[in-house]
Amino acid sequence: MDYDILTKKANYILDTDPGPFSKNNGFIYNLELDGTYYKGFEVNEINCNKAGIAHGGTLVSFADGIMGYTAWKKNKFPCLTAKLNANYVGPAAKGSWVYGYAELTRATKSIIFMKCKLFIDQNIIFNSDGIFKILTNRGKKDPS
Repeated sequence: MDYDILTKKANYILDTDPGPFSKNNGFIYNLELDGTYYKGFEVNEINCNKAGIAHGGTLVSFADGIMGYTAWKKNKFPCLTAKLNANYVGPAAKGSWVYGYAELTRATKSIIFMKCKLFIDQNIIFNSDGIFKILTNRGKKDPS
């Protein structure tokens, strides 16, 4: 991984058409690097709990979005989350730049399996895996 590129918000492209949930939570930065799709966000007050760190729901929602985005970008699989497992490894303090990526690990005709990792600097703060149901309108407009 090229941390010199990934750890800098300035290297990401602002999404011009994010979904309402992503827009409201600041999950609006994208980067494609060596065939991998990364997303990033700055932890703002809206994302935090009373301790001033990203709420667990913020991180799991961000990871869920990355997995769906990657499924769409790589294979045109519009999908819905069926199951998601989350592992919180470290905190994301207000003001932190959080970025991550997902990998498609297996696909059938109706479901896909994904893994996701989130980082601050070079440190992993969260990882997850999920099962996603492929929608029947496969190949239509990006649903994210």
